[in-house]
Amino acid sequence: MNPKKGLLYVFEGDGKGKTSAALGVAVRMLSLGKKVVWISWFKSLEWPISESRLPKYFGSKLKMYWMGKGFFIKSEKSKKLAGGAVAMDKCSQEDHLKAARKGLALALKKLKQVRPPELLILDELIRAVSEGLLTEREVIELIKNRGTTHLVVTGHRASKEILKEADLVTKMEKVKHPYDKQRLAVRGLDY
Repeated sequence: MNPKKGLLYVFEGDGKGKTSAALGVAVRMLSLGKKVVWISWFKSLEWPISESRLPKYFGSKLKMYWMGKGFFIKSEKSKKLAGGAVAMDKCSQEDHLKAARKGLALALKKLKQVRPPELLILDELIRAVSEGLLTEREVIELIKNRGTTHLVVTGHRASKEILKEADLVTKMEKVKHPYDKQRLAVRGLDY
């Protein structure tokens, strides 16, 4: 293992906690005065996402980009993963594709900066691949170009190739969830 190469952490699975774990890693880095960039693929600033307020507390050390157009509800399986919240998807597949490509281009741009961030969080990047909005090849290329930047990627099910590249993989397994009883997400706990 090359100690000068950034690590790749993957938080995946059907359980809650992937984004929350990524937020925890971000706060740790920020507490050390490190530069963190957060790019979210599906979440939108149209939603009252609590973490969107974090730059107010961490200033220029934290940049957050909300590239999403809402969840891309492509199949019955996607509906289940999104808690059945079909109302979240108000855009066309073309809109989702454009948003995903912009997110990927932004991530590459951040890695190519003269002073790239110490940590780059790619929230729901795995889902963008599994929903066909980005290719596995593009994401592997991004991962291989991370240099010294540490990456955290989240989503439901990472491909074997992404898992092979990872230094750490944590699977969040759903045992029980309020969605199962039609209880909606709680601000502060879930978003």
